[in-house]
Amino acid sequence: MDYSKLLNPEQLKPVYDTKGAVLVLAGAGSGKTRVLTYRIAYLIEHDKVDPYNILAITFTNKAANEMKERVAAVTGTQGIWISTFHSLCAKILRMDIAVTGRYTSNFSIYSDTDSDKIITRIVKELGIEDGGELKKQIKFHISNAKNHALSPAEYAKRINGVPHADTICKAFASYERQLESNNALDFDDLILKTLLLFKDYPEVLEKYRERFRYVHVDEFQDTNRIQFLLVRMLTSKYGNLFVVGDDDQSIYGWRGAEVGNILDFKKHFAGCRIYKLERNYRSTGNILDLANKIIANNSERMGKTLWTESDKGVGVTFRNLYDDRQEADYVIGEMMALMRYNGYKAGDFAILVRQTALTRLFEEKLYLYNLPFRLIGGQKFYERKEIKDVLAYLKAIANPRDRESLVRIINVPNRKIGDATVAKLQIACEENGYTMTEGLMHFEDLGLTGAVKTKVEPFAELMKDLSEHKDMPLFDFVTYADEKVDFCKDYDRSEDEGLSRIENVQQLFSSIKEFSKDNPDAGLEEYLQSVSLVSDTDEEDDGEKVTVATVHGVKGLEFRCVFIVGLEEGIFPSSRSSDTPKELQEERRIMYVAVTRARERLYITNASRRSRYGRYEEMMPSRFLLEGGLVAPGRGYVRPDIQRGAQPSFGKSVDELSRSGQTLQRRPQQVVGASVQTQSAPAVKNADVSRFKVGMTVEHSRFGVGVIESISGENAKIRFEGLGVKTFNMRLAPIKIVF
Repeated sequence: MDYSKLLNPEQLKPVYDTKGAVLVLAGAGSGKTRVLTYRIAYLIEHDKVDPYNILAITFTNKAANEMKERVAAVTGTQGIWISTFHSLCAKILRMDIAVTGRYTSNFSIYSDTDSDKIITRIVKELGIEDGGELKKQIKFHISNAKNHALSPAEYAKRINGVPHADTICKAFASYERQLESNNALDFDDLILKTLLLFKDYPEVLEKYRERFRYVHVDEFQDTNRIQFLLVRMLTSKYGNLFVVGDDDQSIYGWRGAEVGNILDFKKHFAGCRIYKLERNYRSTGNILDLANKIIANNSERMGKTLWTESDKGVGVTFRNLYDDRQEADYVIGEMMALMRYNGYKAGDFAILVRQTALTRLFEEKLYLYNLPFRLIGGQKFYERKEIKDVLAYLKAIANPRDRESLVRIINVPNRKIGDATVAKLQIACEENGYTMTEGLMHFEDLGLTGAVKTKVEPFAELMKDLSEHKDMPLFDFVTYADEKVDFCKDYDRSEDEGLSRIENVQQLFSSIKEFSKDNPDAGLEEYLQSVSLVSDTDEEDDGEKVTVATVHGVKGLEFRCVFIVGLEEGIFPSSRSSDTPKELQEERRIMYVAVTRARERLYITNASRRSRYGRYEEMMPSRFLLEGGLVAPGRGYVRPDIQRGAQPSFGKSVDELSRSGQTLQRRPQQVVGASVQTQSAPAVKNADVSRFKVGMTVEHSRFGVGVIESISGENAKIRFEGLGVKTFNMRLAPIKIVF
């Protein structure tokens, strides 16, 4: 095999270096999987290494399967052990854990649900009242301890002084005893028990060190402490370790990944060689220039500069919009324009967010303009638990016969009302001829006593109170309900998950306020009917779809055109990144990953104000815009050509562009570093919006027939029977005139 014809000179060097420790710093789109594949092929073909002695470790089953296929295609052999860390360790334990005398080879692997049940039981055994929050802490600390290879006794010393440390460590010890008694391991145990097996039984370690004489690890920047220790043990005899990674793409610190594993590689493996893959085969020059500028601001990195032999391409476009609604319309408009004029398809686009709460507007707008989409990195907005909980309150008030909604919320937030109490309430209601909601309205007639009455009575009073106020204006009622219920009571602002749920509830309130503004006379029923259409979970066909995703959700993916939205301080970078320089540097790496997902076109947007919890907040542009040269320094990063409170136009009309001989493909684009706002043409769905008049009957492809109530510029408010008023940019909307 002539490797010089298959790889570039930078890729060839690490492939030919087959002895000792080798680190390949592989930039985004530099062909790292290709290097790994041909490195294994070179070992077999040139160095005559038995495939039995080669190990390759990846982070996902998908990556492992893809590598198996590539290696088999190149080498013609399938005898190489290629797997994830957890699959590797599960196989080793199946073969050798019996030597410990504590487990047998047919051990069970417990899921999160199984672990939750055990922890719940332990909390009860310890006599802990209201253990919901503490249960979450116990689960976190058990996983944290295992990922740092610490026993309950060792971990107790580390968290000394932490609230409930004593209880956490007692629960941890009990949890370990119960797993061992059940001949079971949890997911974290797979790596930990393998590490302990190697440590306590040197003969077992020797067997695998002798077998795996050449070890390869992909995405090394994502390894945590325990994975690093495992790799070091396996390679401690022959020292042939080949790792591929990118310190600039280490974005999983929140789940234990330690960027220090790659930054300190030289310290851990003396005499190692380091190679850099900086030639990018994915993105245009302008996109790479932006990525390089932003990541250069990180101090903790090994340093590399991406470059490409392809041309500079279309300039990176930055757009500051008046508010988040206009931001969403702008993104949809640009996509539709590129599809009309430049041959793009829905599947060519990705809308990337830092916070899941930001997907709501884009989901609704994509739905409004009839563009199919898929969501990566989270559930669709109206399918999220916290959103369903709030909507269940509204449904239960609007429809007294809705038992499912009532059962969903009876213990949300936590009121210590369990299934047994609900069952007794249900029986009492049936015996008195009431639905459950009616029973709560006539609680004193149910004859309940003791603990059941004590637990349920406050909830009954709450539901009665809310029912009496349901005729208030919609947003006023929802605000009142939140004051009474405290929808976010159970969510911890100090944790990422809790903060994300709170932000999602805030977004829901913003959407309700928007609906109320367009439909001042609408009540609960009309709002819920409108939401039911938007939250319809019927899947589209498997054709082309726009990707809406968190940045973490698209790592490893690429798209022809990427929109990175919400570039504002407190959002991207996140508000929590200001706590330490380390967290800010990870935020910058997340931005770097987002930028390098784009192949041909990159749009970056922010809003001067954003609706949060039903009110608008003024937003400060992200520091990443300044670092990338997209805004001028000074003025608090505010661009001189954008005035807060003024609504910038969408640019020239299509008619103007047509008269001037311009097309979308040739329109001027902002290049990286420029401070002039891009002049972009809106999409043409209905080129002549002047033909739409107030009072016209029109038809939307999904919402059916409606009547135009008002028109302001390109925007029109259309009332649909049973759904209320919806606002469209008529140039983009799938609307046709009926009469």
